[in-house]
This record gives sequence, structure tokens and C-alpha cells, in this order.
Amino acid sequence: MVTVMGEVAIAYAGSRARITALVGGIDREHASTMVPTCPEWCVHDVISHLAGGVADALSGNLEGLGSEEWTAAQVDARREHSTADVLTEWNTNAPLLERFLDPAGMLGRQAVADIVSHEHDIRTALSIRDARDSDAVRIGLGFAATKLVESASEHGVALRLRSTEGLDLGPESADVTLTASSFELLRAATGRRNVDQLREMDWDGDVDAVIPSFWWGPLHPSEKRIDE
Repeated sequence: MVTVMGEVAIAYAGSRARITALVGGIDREHASTMVPTCPEWCVHDVISHLAGGVADALSGNLEGLGSEEWTAAQVDARREHSTADVLTEWNTNAPLLERFLDPAGMLGRQAVADIVSHEHDIRTALSIRDARDSDAVRIGLGFAATKLVESASEHGVALRLRSTEGLDLGPESADVTLTASSFELLRAATGRRNVDQLREMDWDGDVDAVIPSFWWGPLHPSEKRIDE
């Protein structure tokens, strides 16, 4: 039976291919480059998390999904492996998972938000800027923006997010509106900007009222300024 890949699977596979091209021939020194947007991890650790997340999903090990403990176990298990071997593991297992991403709904979109966030974490670490308008950025933002708007609502703030590429999410009668490119919205919503940078964005309304909303799930604003 031929499996037809939907847009979520295609976005994940595309980001995976770009990451593989970025680090496929990387040497040990560059694999050890620390990642500013994931301050406890180097490039090798990010790849280990991505491979480990797929392995855990396929084996049903989803207790603590997305938590620091869950991701740390993935990294620790692959610390002594070569980056090439971890990439091989990931690229062997990922196609088995990708066919389930579209039927998984928001969980599938969460997987895209995770991989595309880490794609650009790696790009920032290696100073390679590209693919900021990919389908993975669009789909990943759809997930992250939904969660941020929900978080704002839980804090008593009606938040609207508008991207320059056409995303418009949140109530029309919002208390606060944030407008930016899809890439900047994604990075802001997933903890890749510090509070000062968040305040510098294009806001209509009381920015200080919505800042606490950026602490959602395991995510929170960066402690340091991130320039990409």
C-alpha cells in the first residue's frame, strides 16, 4: 500500500532533510558547538534529542512528553555515539513516524514545531541562515501561536497574532495584537527571544500584560538576548 504524505509529514521530512544536509558531514569540533538557543546543548545534543524523540514516539515512551527529563534522557543515551550514527538512527526511524503525523492532528504539528525550531537553533549555532519561509515554519507557527494565544487567555488577556505572511490568529477584539514575520513569531513564541526583545516587537496594546503568557508548557523566554 502506498502511503500518501500530507502537508505535516512533508514539512517534517523537509526540515529533517535540511538538518541532515547541514550536519551530515560535520566534524567533532563543529558537532560540539554550543547552541545559544538551547544553552545546555551542543549541536550533537540537539540531533540526539530529535532522534530520541522519534525513537520514543515509536516505542510508546511518551511519559513526560516534552519535559526536560524526557529530552535529557534522549541526549544522555546518545552522548557517546557519533553524530553520524545518531543521524543514521533518526533518518532510519523518522519515515516510520512521519506517516502518522497528519492523522495525529495537533501532536503532529507539535512535532513540526519542534523540528523546525531545532533546525534554526542549529543554523544559529553554525551561523547558516536560510529556510525562514519554509512550510515547516508556517505549520510550526500554527501550533506555537495557538498555544501562545491559549496561554494569554489563561492569563486574562485576549491576544491576536498576525504574521506578515498571512496568519491571523486570535480574537478580532483582542486586547493586544502582535505583528511580525512568521519566523519571528515562531522564535518569540518558542523561547528564542528574551523579554527585552519581546518588548521591542510590533505591539498594539499593553505588552507587559501579555509577557507572562510566553511561559507556556516547558517553554519560556531566553535569559539572554538571541540575535539571529
